[in-house]
Amino acid sequence: MKSIFVRVGIYFLLALSVMTVMIATIFTRFSRQNVRKMYRAELKTLAKSVSDRVSEAVANDEGATPEFNSFLNSIINLGDMRDMDIWILSNSQAQEPLPQVYTNISNVSDLPDDDLDEDLKIIIHAAEGGKTRSYTGYDKVYEQNMMHLAMPIKSAKGMVMGTVVINGAIDNWNSTVSTYQRYLLISLIMALFVTILVAAFLSRQIARPIVQIKSVAGKMAAGDYEQQTYIKRKDELGQLADTIDILSERLVEADELRESVEQNRRDFFSNVSHELRTPITVIKGYAEILNDGYVEDVKKQKKYYERILRECGGMERLVSDLLIMSRMQNPEYEMEEEVFNLIALAQDALRGLRVLTKEERVEFSLIYNDENALVLGDYERIRQVFVILLQNALKYADPETIVRVRINVEEEDLLVEIEDEGIGIPREEWETIFEKFYRAKNHGEKEGSGIGLVVAKTIMERHHGKIWVESDEVKIVTFHLTFPRVKEREERNGQD
Repeated sequence: MKSIFVRVGIYFLLALSVMTVMIATIFTRFSRQNVRKMYRAELKTLAKSVSDRVSEAVANDEGATPEFNSFLNSIINLGDMRDMDIWILSNSQAQEPLPQVYTNISNVSDLPDDDLDEDLKIIIHAAEGGKTRSYTGYDKVYEQNMMHLAMPIKSAKGMVMGTVVINGAIDNWNSTVSTYQRYLLISLIMALFVTILVAAFLSRQIARPIVQIKSVAGKMAAGDYEQQTYIKRKDELGQLADTIDILSERLVEADELRESVEQNRRDFFSNVSHELRTPITVIKGYAEILNDGYVEDVKKQKKYYERILRECGGMERLVSDLLIMSRMQNPEYEMEEEVFNLIALAQDALRGLRVLTKEERVEFSLIYNDENALVLGDYERIRQVFVILLQNALKYADPETIVRVRINVEEEDLLVEIEDEGIGIPREEWETIFEKFYRAKNHGEKEGSGIGLVVAKTIMERHHGKIWVESDEVKIVTFHLTFPRVKEREERNGQD
């Protein structure tokens, strides 16, 4: 397979060869025509001067005068000098033919060869008819390429008395064309050399970035996506390089996303296996004790059954939280978004936990500054965030205290605060409590999986919100939530 460098070089040479042939053909044809045109003009001028001089001599009856004889001799000498034959012929068909004393050849039969070319006879006959004619071709008498021109000699009355015929060798003029062609050939050879250099330069300019792009593409095909071409051009190759660079970035992002999804999958199975090991062991132990009949006391059996049910409930919640967290961390997971009032959602979550408030002897308080607390999101998922935080507040709040839920509508955001009074959280743990399976050091004997706050944080991030915690580190703990606000006007436009 030929390289681009070779291909571009061949194409340039082919193009140059075609152009060379075309230019040489056109130039040669033009030169020949131009040379013949110039030579014909020269012969015509000379014929005109001879015709006028003879006409003048006839009008002045210069017949056999030394001056006219000298003129005839000069014509012969001029012809010898310029490689021409100049004939002055009498028109035997005219009423007043040119007297023989004014001619150097009496008639056509006196010419060097009676077997003249027919074309020469034709132009002589045309001149006898009063027309100037010429032709160019190989002359068998002269045995070379000749130009023949015939011009009439007219009397004072305008009658054609005779003819001036000039026979000029054109090969010398053709040699001028050959000289032009040699110069043209030299110029074309120099142009060929320059073209080869230009072709080499341009082909390298084209081939080098393509080879570089090919190398980058090969590495990307092998799985190494973090590649860049580093090609900065403002042409199609530059656009291709930019596209490859963008593709590399997208592939890196896709690979990171794939790795993230795969890591989430691995984490999910690892977390499930890790967190379910203990409750399964407990359930298995109690089930074996009950199955083997070691416990005959009905009250104690009921206690074991209740413990088994509690562990099953905990496993159910844990698996549910892990599934939700795994789904929410997947960018392809689509939430069912709608516009709703956050105050109504908070009231819904509080109603669902009223039973627990009696058991824990804790009360709920909901405070808000604006009834139009509109947000866009997945109702069930955001409700789950409230339930997680409220359950934590009930779990850690002291009896006979109030869990306060405050919703403040601001210009751009909705701010939610869920505050309880119970066990404070040290400042150094404000960030770590949102990590998977982390349990606060001062949580006491409170049960928990350490996954609820991770789920809450994941849901908030998918809703472009934020969650953080603050505490006086002694008793009061406040969880803060922020949601992008949907204004009432925007809601109406969306419904329209």
